[in-house]
Amino acid sequence: MPESGLVSVIIPCYNQAQFLPEAIESASAQTYPHREIIVVDDGSTDGTTKVAADYAALQYTRQENSGVSAARNTGLKKSRGEHLVFLDADDRLLPEALQIGVDSLREHADCAFASGHCRLIVADGALLATPEQAEVSNDHYLALLRRNYIWCPGSVIYRRSTFDIVGGFDPSLGPGADYDLYLRIARALPVFSHNRFVVDYRLHKSMSSNHSLMLREALKALESQWNFLKASPSHVAAFKSGRRYWQDYYHSLEMSDKILETVEVYLPPHAMVAVATGGKRDFLKLGGRCARHFPQAKSDGRGRLFRQGPKGFAEVPWIEAGMQYEFRLFRGEKYSEEVAAVSVTGSVDTKSTINADPTPENQAYLIASPNPVPTPNRFGRTAISWNTGDGSEGRIYVSQGGDYDNRRPEDSDEAISHLEDIRAQGAEYLLLPATAFWWLDRYQKFRQHLEDRYQIIARDENTCLIFDLRQSPDSTVTKK
Repeated sequence: MPESGLVSVIIPCYNQAQFLPEAIESASAQTYPHREIIVVDDGSTDGTTKVAADYAALQYTRQENSGVSAARNTGLKKSRGEHLVFLDADDRLLPEALQIGVDSLREHADCAFASGHCRLIVADGALLATPEQAEVSNDHYLALLRRNYIWCPGSVIYRRSTFDIVGGFDPSLGPGADYDLYLRIARALPVFSHNRFVVDYRLHKSMSSNHSLMLREALKALESQWNFLKASPSHVAAFKSGRRYWQDYYHSLEMSDKILETVEVYLPPHAMVAVATGGKRDFLKLGGRCARHFPQAKSDGRGRLFRQGPKGFAEVPWIEAGMQYEFRLFRGEKYSEEVAAVSVTGSVDTKSTINADPTPENQAYLIASPNPVPTPNRFGRTAISWNTGDGSEGRIYVSQGGDYDNRRPEDSDEAISHLEDIRAQGAEYLLLPATAFWWLDRYQKFRQHLEDRYQIIARDENTCLIFDLRQSPDSTVTKK
């Protein structure tokens, strides 16, 4: 029999010894006192055993490497709690997570689990700006068919009796097993979402970086529902929407990787590239090259406000591999005078450049150190120093690729205008991903304008086209 009120925090771990202490300590530091912590070592070959031995208050068990689902199921069998939380070893609970979860299940006695939101952190634990997450108040099964609105496994607290009804995690699934479980539960039982932040979800190099694997897992979990929903038109529609979502999401990520491979071959390291992203930020990851959304929205292009003051120093922990960030310092009336700017690049190279001492106090400056920023675990850290030079208030803005104009051009003339505008801003190349080839079909005059004036330097019908915009618009070039 489960112990009433006890929450079992189950932490499966495979070669995550560097992060495991944070996971354990976050579970130990909960405001909810009645808990147990179980670490399931899934055959790790790093220092996981030694790390777990440093914590006398937890239960440790080791098994041969069998995958995350098997490790979670082992933890379930070893646990005694009325409620369960499955915390990945590289994530960490916020202090009130268990209390919020238990209160939610007590208030919603018919619900099988309660889910919350997560904050995003980088490898060293620093917080990222957290994107908006879906708030779901009803029809949870339909919402899960459309996409997995639960970003992090640790944001869910389960009622133990749920597993007697639907079974445990599917051992044939890896990273898609949590999504599969949510679907099976929400199909059969009521669930609840409280929309409060309960866990820090760490973004770094991991299994989730394998886009092909993640797509297969998501579709396998989704398609396992077909026989249960095929008689319901609304569920079929949600199912088809979900399948399109997962295919588009992971195909875009995979295409981003292929585009980078092409760019590394054909474009110089410091090129400025206009990319028809369709608003997808991942298409701007061009190995640190200056990449801008195409077309650009009509705005001053400053980006978001980063910091302000006459001078200062601020750490930036979210410099992502392959991305370039533009920091710009403004002062004067309505902050209209740009006095300094710096481009910061996230580099997969572990080496970094340490800048010299800041310029004199009476001179405006904006400095990033180090720059480029080493990003061995997807994100890296730099520090921004600034001075307006005259003691006046200043504002720093940061942007990644400018502002995307999501309104389609009315005709070829407007499309050409967008092209020549961004070319006038310094764009040296135009990159059309395969997802943007419709530009050439929809705007025939625009296509003719490109082909008559600019040389195609890379062509892959499955990946991208790259035009060299450095030619004079009045010149005639010989195309490959």
